[in-house]
Amino acid sequence: MSAAEGGEKKRGPKGGVKHQPGKGHDPKSGPLKKKRFARKAARKRQQAEDEARKAWAEWDDLEDEAKRLLGPAAQPKGPRPNDED
Repeated sequence: MSAAEGGEKKRGPKGGVKHQPGKGHDPKSGPLKKKRFARKAARKRQQAEDEARKAWAEWDDLEDEAKRLLGPAAQPKGPRPNDED
């Protein structure tokens, strides 16, 4: 078939098939992607802070004798969160 019949794609000077420009590798919008990832990271940070707050609250509720028996291995690993809410 020839190009005049409409069945064959147009070819460039070296014989390569022409393509539609503007179709990159990343069709999604950059700012929306950044916003989505930022929300996910904020959610993850909040969850980690809540877990640390809960772990330290449980540790503080223990009696001194229980803390001594459990030892430093049972103490929460992360830093104590600030209570500036």
